[in-house]
Amino acid sequence: MQEPLHPVAKRNSRRIRMHFPLAAVLMVAGVNACADVTAVIPTGRRAIPSAPLPSAMMVNVEPLDVIRSVSVLAKGLRSPDGIARDAESGDVFVAMEEGPAIVRIGPDGSRNVLIDRSTPLYEGDGAGRKRVLGLRSPEGLALDGKGTLYVVEDIPGGRLISFDLKGPAAHSKIRGQVVSVPFGKNPFAWESIDIGPAGELLMAGSTMETFVGGGGGEGLFRGAILYRDAGGEWWLPMNDAMASYSAACFSPDGTYAYFACEVSGDVGCLDLRSHKLRTFHVQKTFHAPEGLHALPDGSVLMAEEAGKIYRLDPMASAIQLLYDNQGPIESVHWDGRLHRLLVTDDLQGTLISLELKAGWEALASTGTVQDILFEAQTITVKMIPEQCPDYLARVLKLGGYDPFQKDGEIVFRDFAEKYCLVAVDADATLLTPAEPGGDPIQHIQFVIVAPYLIGIDMGELIWSSSGFALIKKSGQIEKTRMVRRDVIHGDLMESRFTPIGGQKVALPIPVATRIDSDGIATVHFMGMGVTPDYLLMLNTAKPDLSFLLVMEPDKRPQQYRIYPPPSRQEGGQWVVALERKEPKVWQKLSPDK
Repeated sequence: MQEPLHPVAKRNSRRIRMHFPLAAVLMVAGVNACADVTAVIPTGRRAIPSAPLPSAMMVNVEPLDVIRSVSVLAKGLRSPDGIARDAESGDVFVAMEEGPAIVRIGPDGSRNVLIDRSTPLYEGDGAGRKRVLGLRSPEGLALDGKGTLYVVEDIPGGRLISFDLKGPAAHSKIRGQVVSVPFGKNPFAWESIDIGPAGELLMAGSTMETFVGGGGGEGLFRGAILYRDAGGEWWLPMNDAMASYSAACFSPDGTYAYFACEVSGDVGCLDLRSHKLRTFHVQKTFHAPEGLHALPDGSVLMAEEAGKIYRLDPMASAIQLLYDNQGPIESVHWDGRLHRLLVTDDLQGTLISLELKAGWEALASTGTVQDILFEAQTITVKMIPEQCPDYLARVLKLGGYDPFQKDGEIVFRDFAEKYCLVAVDADATLLTPAEPGGDPIQHIQFVIVAPYLIGIDMGELIWSSSGFALIKKSGQIEKTRMVRRDVIHGDLMESRFTPIGGQKVALPIPVATRIDSDGIATVHFMGMGVTPDYLLMLNTAKPDLSFLLVMEPDKRPQQYRIYPPPSRQEGGQWVVALERKEPKVWQKLSPDK
């Protein structure tokens, strides 16, 4: 009977196809590249590790029968996005990203442009107050109980702006105040803003637009969640490479926050009380989650960009599909007074009302925030034998380091930790049915030195050093080879792709290496169409429960179980000395940050 693919293998085997400039990563194409140049960027399902679920997550496939009617409240809007609602007056505010403007829609259907690029905006206060550039690309909206409307801009260098809609100044002319965020040079575009019960603020965004526009320097794009607590202190709870946080919202009591990442498809929640990295992730990958809104019972509404709306309840381990718009959705908002969902369709330019049937309350959760199993704090995981294995020693000597030299300046363990060494010598057993005429892998060896090293220096690609070899059943040996590739810098926003010269690349090449809190090391070798892609899940606690996924172009993926050769298990043949390259989380931001 076929052994199933390990759960970690299932979680990490998905690939996300995106277009990136090579200012930081992997825009490498064949010499005869076509116009649509892409790089397949491997990624784990999570920017941060996940927590176990109390039970299997329940997901309904067909939408629940809870929608009574669908109506259009406003049309002709230019790229409508964020939604806010005045519970007292019933007014609904919608951000038009391409307006750029904020539109107010009254309960009677009346509509007027409340704020646009001509609305005065100011920075500072007192004698230092000065007028600045008007509104640009507004996206996230939030309205507090005092009538202050908060807006964030989805543009590199995006600002947080407040507008007093009910104060004395609002009766003459609305003016905006840029809220100081201690973030130093700000390459972030902000997509979401929410207000907590005690006036706390929560923002979600990323440097994705800066990155694809060619202004991201030589680092990867990043996603960030910003949090201002009730005392006015700013914190950076999440700050992750290759993440783009598209939404964040408070729970009703403000004790935790939901967040969504449009790149990985993750939705999870974050503990705001501990000031430690405590997270929970829904065990389902969504397609570009864009909007979040917490319900009074502590569950949350989530809108996919593709048009589906879900209700997520981590306390009951349930995901309920409520509605399929058959078109894009940017934001979702719960209007409890009129028992309806408000959603924006940016393609059609409409604000839509979904009136719910009676009995919605029957879906409410009976759990509390204490029922959420936040993840345990991460620990450093190392798998380094006392002595360097023979197969690895031969490779290291080629690079000028003799691990057996008694008078050497650095012992093997220190060397492995310093360079985050990963090396494996493993037998392989095919788990999937063999294809006709197939030649399965029987043994694999590889080594990676400095797996996090990747970028550009003086126009040259910089990669970690690696070697890869495998033996098939027929005796055929496949190993690392140098292949010339054209390197292309791509500007997605301008649709320009510029060759910057030919480079020799060692294929297959390691492009993603990480380790999670469970001791699972994930290693991805990319073949760039010349060799297969190899994705390895190495269990450092139980090496015999490690797996290999081989993805060859135009062929069915093959799954293998890999394990140390029986004759050498006692010798400690595997080396995993990965550092957890965690960003600084729950970092308190001071004015000079």
